[in-house]
Amino acid sequence: MKIRSLSWQVLAAGLLLTQGVTAQEKAQIEWYGFVAAQSYFETRASASGAGGFLYQYPLDERIESIETSDDLNARPQASYYGAMARLGLNLKGPQVWGATSRGKIEIEFSGFSQTANPILYRHAFMALDWDAATMTLGQTWHPMNEMFPQTVSIAIGAPFNALNRSPQFRYDKYFGSENHFRLSAAAIFQYLNASTGPEGRTNTYQKDACIPEFYLGADFSSEGFMFGVGAEWQRLAPRVSTPSGKKVIENVDGFAGMVQTKYEQGAFSWKAKALLGQNMSNLGICSGFGTALMENGDLEWQPLTALSTWTHISYGTKVKGGLFGGYMKNLGGKEGASFQQIYAIGGGNLDAMYRVAPNITYNIGNLNLGCEYELTSVAYGTCQPRGNVADSHWITNHRVLLSVLYNF
Repeated sequence: MKIRSLSWQVLAAGLLLTQGVTAQEKAQIEWYGFVAAQSYFETRASASGAGGFLYQYPLDERIESIETSDDLNARPQASYYGAMARLGLNLKGPQVWGATSRGKIEIEFSGFSQTANPILYRHAFMALDWDAATMTLGQTWHPMNEMFPQTVSIAIGAPFNALNRSPQFRYDKYFGSENHFRLSAAAIFQYLNASTGPEGRTNTYQKDACIPEFYLGADFSSEGFMFGVGAEWQRLAPRVSTPSGKKVIENVDGFAGMVQTKYEQGAFSWKAKALLGQNMSNLGICSGFGTALMENGDLEWQPLTALSTWTHISYGTKVKGGLFGGYMKNLGGKEGASFQQIYAIGGGNLDAMYRVAPNITYNIGNLNLGCEYELTSVAYGTCQPRGNVADSHWITNHRVLLSVLYNF
């Protein structure tokens, strides 16, 4: 209810802001959005959100009867109706400190669930643009999520690709006669896309650590080509008191790095990204942290490391065909660690995952018709003391998604 109320307040504030700024400052206002309806069929029960439309990965075997050995998750599922609408506005205001001021507000209305919050608070930020610099304050894409594949699914490549929008203070500095080279720095605060831990997914761990996540990145762009690198560091406080009520502050740190590239020319597009890091559950990557007994006998909080990569290629304008491929690997924790408890997306028994997903879309006027097939396989196994997984078996799901979007 609080998030729903906040979303309506954000929308109302945007409406008032556009009226007030339009009258007094003559800001340029641009409304945009879409209305969508989607249907899917899949061969296996899977982890997902938004009523099944924010697809993640197939679930492991669920055998509750030794006599029958039936896998209760090996059953098809389908949804023949899922609808959502996205509404946003861009504001372009007057000069401030020699920079062009602008802002964005974007929310999403979902009819996927009657019980979950049907309103999603996506973007709400302000920015100042100079000739060779930009300063951004508010909630928008995480820097490691700025580039994503053009999939029909609203998951846009997750969990292989980062999926995160967070409040942040960001500064971008451009170099070169045509601003080809960019350096970026950001302080990022968790909100809805939070880390997982002993109390589930919540931003409390970062708040208790009293320090934001820090990001540094650089990229070069020229004539349709882009290459970039980035790195983040974060500190969480998963425990602030003992079971007996004694106050403690226990932290776990995590580092993550990113390499990404793309080439777009005319109707052709190719993108690729690799993420390697610790405790990336806030990015939607299947990793996390846990308590581990170290060789010196100490019980410590230790992060898990994961590798996640994806690539996407597409061609076309009115009729566009695309192909997405992704791979994720759980690399476990530090050598010499013996994990006692693990808190991670996908649990502690997920070893590896891959996906192949071709799609085709057809654009006619404001309508976009899309069809996507996803083959997603996960290797589940036995968690080893170091947090890696052995003796795995593959679980596969086949999924077909149909989509109709009306853009405005």
